[in-house]
Amino acid sequence: MYHGLTNWWAPVMLAWTGVSAIVATVGLWFRKFYLARSAAIAQVAFILLGWGFAQYPHLVTPDVTLQNAAARESTLKLLLLALGAGAVVLLPSLFYLFQIFKRQEQQNSVNARIS
Repeated sequence: MYHGLTNWWAPVMLAWTGVSAIVATVGLWFRKFYLARSAAIAQVAFILLGWGFAQYPHLVTPDVTLQNAAARESTLKLLLLALGAGAVVLLPSLFYLFQIFKRQEQQNSVNARIS
Protein backbone atom coordinates (compact mmCIF):
# COMPACT_ATOMS: atom_id res chain seq x y z
CA MET A 1 0.00 0.00 0.00
CA TYR A 2 2.87 2.38 0.80
CA HIS A 3 4.38 1.81 -2.63
CA GLY A 4 1.01 2.52 -4.24
CA LEU A 5 0.55 5.73 -2.27
CA THR A 6 3.96 7.08 -3.27
CA ASN A 7 3.45 6.94 -7.04
CA TRP A 8 3.31 9.99 -9.31
CA TRP A 9 -0.47 10.34 -9.02
CA ALA A 10 -0.60 10.44 -5.21
CA PRO A 11 0.21 14.16 -4.81
CA VAL A 12 -2.39 14.97 -7.48
CA MET A 13 -5.08 12.98 -5.66
CA LEU A 14 -4.10 14.48 -2.32
CA ALA A 15 -4.24 17.99 -3.79
CA TRP A 16 -7.70 17.45 -5.28
CA THR A 17 -8.91 15.90 -2.03
CA GLY A 18 -7.58 18.90 -0.10
CA VAL A 19 -9.17 21.38 -2.52
CA SER A 20 -12.48 19.55 -2.17
CA ALA A 21 -12.23 19.69 1.62
CA ILE A 22 -11.49 23.43 1.56
CA VAL A 23 -14.36 24.10 -0.85
CA ALA A 24 -16.73 22.08 1.36
CA THR A 25 -15.65 24.02 4.44
CA VAL A 26 -16.03 27.38 2.68
CA GLY A 27 -19.42 26.31 1.35
CA LEU A 28 -20.59 25.47 4.86
CA TRP A 29 -19.18 28.73 6.24
CA PHE A 30 -21.10 30.82 3.69
CA ARG A 31 -24.19 28.59 3.92
CA LYS A 32 -23.88 27.39 0.31
CA PHE A 33 -25.08 23.89 1.14
CA TYR A 34 -25.34 22.66 -2.46
CA LEU A 35 -21.68 23.60 -3.04
CA ALA A 36 -20.62 22.01 0.25
CA ARG A 37 -22.52 18.81 -0.55
CA SER A 38 -21.00 18.59 -4.03
CA ALA A 39 -17.50 19.19 -2.69
CA ALA A 40 -17.97 16.53 0.01
CA ILE A 41 -19.07 14.05 -2.66
CA ALA A 42 -15.99 14.92 -4.73
CA GLN A 43 -13.77 14.52 -1.67
CA VAL A 44 -15.08 11.01 -0.96
CA ALA A 45 -14.73 10.10 -4.64
CA PHE A 46 -11.08 11.23 -4.68
CA ILE A 47 -10.34 9.26 -1.50
CA LEU A 48 -11.88 6.10 -2.97
CA LEU A 49 -10.08 6.59 -6.30
CA GLY A 50 -6.77 7.02 -4.49
CA TRP A 51 -7.36 3.88 -2.48
CA GLY A 52 -8.22 1.95 -5.64
CA PHE A 53 -5.17 3.28 -7.48
CA ALA A 54 -2.93 2.38 -4.54
CA GLN A 55 -4.08 -1.24 -4.56
CA TYR A 56 -4.16 -1.73 -8.34
CA PRO A 57 -4.12 -4.48 -9.68
CA HIS A 58 -5.00 -6.21 -6.39
CA LEU A 59 -8.49 -6.32 -4.92
CA VAL A 60 -7.36 -8.20 -1.82
CA THR A 61 -3.59 -8.13 -1.39
CA PRO A 62 -1.78 -10.41 -2.30
CA ASP A 63 -4.17 -13.12 -3.49
CA VAL A 64 -7.06 -11.61 -5.46
CA THR A 65 -6.29 -9.53 -8.53
CA LEU A 66 -8.66 -8.05 -11.09
CA GLN A 67 -7.82 -10.78 -13.59
CA ASN A 68 -8.35 -13.79 -11.35
CA ALA A 69 -11.53 -12.37 -9.74
CA ALA A 70 -13.34 -11.85 -13.04
CA ALA A 71 -16.18 -14.13 -14.06
CA ARG A 72 -16.20 -16.04 -17.33
CA GLU A 73 -17.20 -14.10 -20.44
CA SER A 74 -20.39 -16.13 -20.90
CA THR A 75 -21.51 -15.25 -17.36
CA LEU A 76 -20.84 -11.56 -17.95
CA LYS A 77 -22.88 -11.61 -21.18
CA LEU A 78 -25.83 -13.22 -19.42
CA LEU A 79 -25.55 -10.71 -16.59
CA LEU A 80 -25.59 -7.85 -19.08
CA LEU A 81 -28.74 -9.25 -20.70
CA ALA A 82 -30.44 -9.66 -17.32
CA LEU A 83 -29.54 -6.11 -16.26
CA GLY A 84 -30.85 -4.75 -19.56
CA ALA A 85 -34.15 -6.61 -19.20
CA GLY A 86 -34.46 -5.46 -15.60
CA ALA A 87 -33.81 -1.86 -16.59
CA VAL A 88 -36.59 -2.04 -19.20
CA VAL A 89 -39.04 -2.91 -16.40
CA LEU A 90 -37.56 -0.88 -13.56
CA LEU A 91 -36.85 2.51 -15.14
CA PRO A 92 -40.39 3.21 -16.43
CA SER A 93 -41.79 2.04 -13.08
CA LEU A 94 -39.55 4.44 -11.18
CA PHE A 95 -40.44 7.28 -13.54
CA TYR A 96 -44.15 6.60 -12.98
CA LEU A 97 -43.65 6.43 -9.21
CA PHE A 98 -41.80 9.75 -9.10
CA GLN A 99 -44.49 11.38 -11.24
CA ILE A 100 -47.22 10.20 -8.86
CA PHE A 101 -45.49 11.62 -5.79
CA LYS A 102 -44.54 14.86 -7.53
CA ARG A 103 -48.18 15.30 -8.61
CA GLN A 104 -49.39 14.75 -5.03
CA GLU A 105 -46.84 17.25 -3.70
CA GLN A 106 -47.97 19.87 -6.21
CA GLN A 107 -51.63 19.29 -5.30
CA ASN A 108 -50.81 19.68 -1.60
CA SER A 109 -49.04 22.98 -2.22
CA VAL A 110 -51.99 24.25 -4.31
CA ASN A 111 -54.44 23.23 -1.56
CA ALA A 112 -52.30 24.98 1.05
CA ARG A 113 -52.39 28.20 -0.97
CA ILE A 114 -56.17 28.03 -1.34
CA SER A 115 -56.74 27.54 2.39
